[in-house]
Amino acid sequence: MKTILLFLLSILTSSFLIGASVDTIHADNPLIEYSGRIDFSKPLTPEFSYSGVSVRASFRGTSVAMILDDPGTGNFYNLILDNVIQPRLKTKKGLNTYEIKSGLKDTIHEIELFRLTEEMFGKTRFAGFLLDHGKKLTEISDKREHLIEFIGNSITCGYGNEGGPREHFGPTTENHYLTYAAITSRSFHARHLAVCKSGIGIYRNYDGPINGNKDCMTNFYPRVFLYDSLPVYGFSKKPDLICIDLGTNDFSTGKGDSARYVNKYRQFIDLIQAKNKDADILVLLGPMLSGTDLGLVRRCLHFIVESINKKNHGKVYFFEMSQQTGELGFGTDSHPTVAQHMKNARELVKYISELKGWKIYKEELK
Repeated sequence: MKTILLFLLSILTSSFLIGASVDTIHADNPLIEYSGRIDFSKPLTPEFSYSGVSVRASFRGTSVAMILDDPGTGNFYNLILDNVIQPRLKTKKGLNTYEIKSGLKDTIHEIELFRLTEEMFGKTRFAGFLLDHGKKLTEISDKREHLIEFIGNSITCGYGNEGGPREHFGPTTENHYLTYAAITSRSFHARHLAVCKSGIGIYRNYDGPINGNKDCMTNFYPRVFLYDSLPVYGFSKKPDLICIDLGTNDFSTGKGDSARYVNKYRQFIDLIQAKNKDADILVLLGPMLSGTDLGLVRRCLHFIVESINKKNHGKVYFFEMSQQTGELGFGTDSHPTVAQHMKNARELVKYISELKGWKIYKEELK
């Protein structure tokens, strides 16, 4: 199978630039930095589907391209070259080469692929970079010291943050890079890990039965891919901080059982603490709740944090983000706009900085 794949990649590479001489940097190169939940069972084509998965590398040369295999169902990616966001990439169906930039100075550059769309738009396989003939990857000098994990629903995904209130949701309206979560990670120059799905809850998904859904976050969290029982996630990467924003869907459409919610949330934190010994966990209250639901979820979360901390298995904290009021607009299906995400990120970054004593890279908060 490996031989067949290498053959296909060689054909793809040769057809990429007729008359140009390029070398393929395979996906199993140890100098490539991967962030997020990724299936490495096929090292030459690691596969992923969650928002915010990142593939990052440093190279010397005048051009760079990459090879992706995608279902072509609407995935979008940011390409960040030397800290500058390039035109947004929409993937095509099948195995394709995507030219990122040519005509660069023959010096060291950094490239990052960052997934904007959520898991519902399908899995992508990364099959390597293409560089000038004779050029290679170099060690990334700009190290990211911290790792932050965000577990959430549509808010964390960025559902509708680039759409209007009357627009139908689609991949063009969703940008995880401009969510409170991704902005917060970049503000601390941290590696980013997101486990999020629109409509998901702790015990009950959006408009689900009051007694709960089987495919809730608590039950499916240990997976690399949300709806695939295998592979199981290895939890080898230990986050410095784990942030959870779940509860909006548990109490959606005028329903929700607070006892079930509290019980499942406590079980979920037990699971996280078992997989990440002594991890700091930050329980978030998101910006889409209002009225009696807001007060109920707030009381539930305070109780959860207080009761879990009595077990002394790691520190758990609570932080409430400002609720959206409409003054910063509304996105698709009344979801937070980019401006609301930015406001919540500023609040969260300030709190985390005081909590963890981390330096803030303020340029991300402009």
